[in-house]
Amino acid sequence: MKRNSEKNTDELIISSPARLHLGFFGIENTYGYSYGCMGLAINHHKTLIKIRKGQKFNSNIPKKYLTPMKKFLNGIGSKAKIDIILKDKIKNHVGLGSGTQTALCLGKGISEFLKLNLTMEEIVKIFNRGVRSGTGIGVFEKGGFVIDTCKKNNHQPQVLLRKKFPSNWKIVLLSDAKLKGMFGKDEKNFFKNNKTSKQNFSELSQIVLRGILPSIIYKDFPYFAKNICLFQTITARLYKERQKGIFISNEVSNVMKYFSKSKDLGIGQSSWGPFSYIFTESLPSAKEVIKIIDTKFSMYNNLTYEITSASNSGYTIKGI
Repeated sequence: MKRNSEKNTDELIISSPARLHLGFFGIENTYGYSYGCMGLAINHHKTLIKIRKGQKFNSNIPKKYLTPMKKFLNGIGSKAKIDIILKDKIKNHVGLGSGTQTALCLGKGISEFLKLNLTMEEIVKIFNRGVRSGTGIGVFEKGGFVIDTCKKNNHQPQVLLRKKFPSNWKIVLLSDAKLKGMFGKDEKNFFKNNKTSKQNFSELSQIVLRGILPSIIYKDFPYFAKNICLFQTITARLYKERQKGIFISNEVSNVMKYFSKSKDLGIGQSSWGPFSYIFTESLPSAKEVIKIIDTKFSMYNNLTYEITSASNSGYTIKGI
């Protein structure tokens, strides 16, 4: 975490990276713990919140984040007079982790500004984050590629392993502007009632441990791309009741079908989407992907796409 703040600052700015949810490698507690997933911090679509002294407690942040924070502050007798301004935000329910990043930026920012010295575990508890995945919390803290510890009842998933992601590997982000992914009660009920075969997830764990993770450490992009594609193909079986294939968007799916012919690209969907990704080994390769999309899929008016890279650092705080 980079920090540049004065002891008695009148203003503080906190920002954090978005994350790609690369998938669950487990759901049921076959071995004593449930879920388990991997995620990656990215350099686009950051969350940014400004906190400054004010005449009263005032904010433009949605109530679902402010209410638990206010409840906590009231509980400790704080009468904070501050302005909290959400300057940049991730779109809600598109697969980039907007809820976790907004909540943690708010909690950490207030903790620093009011010198509350809250731990990350305390902040997570205030907002009830980490219900299934710990990757959003992990990338908030330090960025990079994160594998979490799986879920234990009444505990937030911890970071099992964090690795720096190769900076020369690039990511083409694609999305469908008219769609949003599943969230809230619908998502909760989906996971509660899902009956996907345990055998599927046993194979996913093997792909993570023996394919994806080693390829990142050894910087073997061809194996990384191959194993990400395989992981996503199997993961799609989990979501088959809600989407026909790997991708929720038909437009994104058609683009991905074209690129799936290449063995040099790693493709998949982040969480429920619609944000999806194409991993490339270099910037020229990413630019070539963009060029092809511009040429062959210009008829898709709702399709958005851009080049980004991994963020190997987490949140930043600046005092002005």
